[in-house]
Amino acid sequence: MTLGGSESRFWTIPNALSLSRIALLPVWWWVMASPTISDVWGGVLIIYAIISDVADGYLARRLGQITRWGRILDPIGDKIAALVVGIFCVMHRGMSPLAFFLTIARDLALVIGGWLIFRKRYEIPTSINIGRYAALIWGLTLLCFAFDWQPVAGWLVWPAVAFYLLAGIVYLAGLRRSAPNPSVAANRTKSVGISS
Repeated sequence: MTLGGSESRFWTIPNALSLSRIALLPVWWWVMASPTISDVWGGVLIIYAIISDVADGYLARRLGQITRWGRILDPIGDKIAALVVGIFCVMHRGMSPLAFFLTIARDLALVIGGWLIFRKRYEIPTSINIGRYAALIWGLTLLCFAFDWQPVAGWLVWPAVAFYLLAGIVYLAGLRRSAPNPSVAANRTKSVGISS
């Protein structure tokens, strides 16, 4: 499918912010793993990531730079960040590998489900409130492990994983209910002139 108009733009200010968060992940890992660099600098990078995550959505709306690439980069960037921080926590902070695996399996299922819906409807599914809350709680849990805030991290991990999985199930159920039947999808494909 060929995207047209302003929604097909890649190089926008919000997208640049999303890309910058991904690019800084190796720097964050190096800072946090280094025995000679204060974790404060890792905290500074986390604060930048949080501010830029809020700012890219605001700027996209304010500047009229809402694009399909932005709808992809923002959530994918968040998942890459969670993946990198999670691996760090398992390797360096003693987080349960099983807890981490369950969250990755959930995210993979959502990515596959979202892709299948995109293939049928040619639109990118949006997140839901319970998913945002679950991602926030899981993100806070990762930060507690990353900065070794025990015993709080240990208390949070399994309730956070359970809520994260529940939110994923609710999201996938919503995708399935909203998926069009094959005849509707076929008619839509013909109407926009897309051939497989």
